[in-house]
Amino acid sequence: MKPQPSFDIDFDKRNNATLRIVCSKCGHENPHHLTSLSPDEDILCTQCATNITLDLEAINLATRQAEGIRQAYGA
Repeated sequence: MKPQPSFDIDFDKRNNATLRIVCSKCGHENPHHLTSLSPDEDILCTQCATNITLDLEAINLATRQAEGIRQAYGA
């Protein structure tokens, strides 16, 4: 299994989760709505055009983390 890119999770005012996916090459944070991500779909870094890919396991992890945050804040 290849290493997964790191990410942070942000929420908008409607509690929709956005991942800020960090490019492993340049470190730029690339925002993408969690619900719009598909496993093994290439995401291009907007800074250096490097392909970033999240597999199903990484997307499921982000979904679980987002749900945990929502529950912690009662949203």
